[in-house]
Amino acid sequence: MKTLPSSLRRLLLSTLLASTTAFAGGNITFSTEQAYPEGIAWSATQKVFFVSSVHQGVVGKVTLDGRYTPFIRDEKLISSAGLHLDTARNLLWVAIGDLGASVRSKPENQGKLAAIAAYDTTTGERRAYHDLGALIEGGHFANDITTDPQGNVYVTDSFAPVVYRIDPKGTASVFAKSDWFKGEGFNLNGLVYHPDGYLLVGKYNSGELFRISTKDPSNIHRVKLNDTLVGADGLLLRGRDRITVVQNAGKDRVLDVVSHDGWETATLQPAKATAQSFPTAAAVVGKDLYVLNARLDTLFSAEAPKVNEFVLQKF
Repeated sequence: MKTLPSSLRRLLLSTLLASTTAFAGGNITFSTEQAYPEGIAWSATQKVFFVSSVHQGVVGKVTLDGRYTPFIRDEKLISSAGLHLDTARNLLWVAIGDLGASVRSKPENQGKLAAIAAYDTTTGERRAYHDLGALIEGGHFANDITTDPQGNVYVTDSFAPVVYRIDPKGTASVFAKSDWFKGEGFNLNGLVYHPDGYLLVGKYNSGELFRISTKDPSNIHRVKLNDTLVGADGLLLRGRDRITVVQNAGKDRVLDVVSHDGWETATLQPAKATAQSFPTAAAVVGKDLYVLNARLDTLFSAEAPKVNEFVLQKF
């Protein structure tokens, strides 16, 4: 057998080692300098994950073999948080805020910014930008996003007790408001649209889950749970009767929540621990669930060493 040149052997070995790292245990590891991604969205067309960045603001792409490339660099992206892929309109919606942890943070924005932007998923060109915080007084942080079949976009604000809506014509408004959404620290966080015509919205600090009618936003129901979901971050609809919840705030786990009565009540299923700290969001690729370990605890701790490597953990 012909011996391969040493340079080619080294190249093949490095490629093999990179692949082994990226797919260790089925997980996908990617590196990018202190990005601290909070949101993810899977594109079946492009075969990539879109990932946000609390620290850099940049929206990047991650392939299944763990290669990261920057995709959207926009001065509007202070901290990019939740992402939502609007396949019907070929748009990537990005939630924007400022927690004072971004290289682009400004004193006048910190805790006061709630915005959302839409980008062409092919070119990365910005198609829309909405300053949602201007709709209501107080503190603001745009956190997560979902859409309904009519083309309405819904956004949570973790510091204001509201859910916003942008209609198909581009008009932004306060959609739902309630004293139930008030509290200390982070309040409303993850949300999903349910095909029966309502939103399911998690409240981070109290662990509550709310059902909000999209036809009558004053119809807000607190889902009766058998336990609280304190630290509930990303929500993912897995069927009419099941959502997957990603928890952090020291929980660092992923679990399913199941309802058999139209989300009047729901039951927490056994949880699985994440490999690393502060998981924030999840995405489905085929039959596989991938959970993003965002490591945000190391970003917000002045003493903690900062990290450049992040894991999409396969469950």
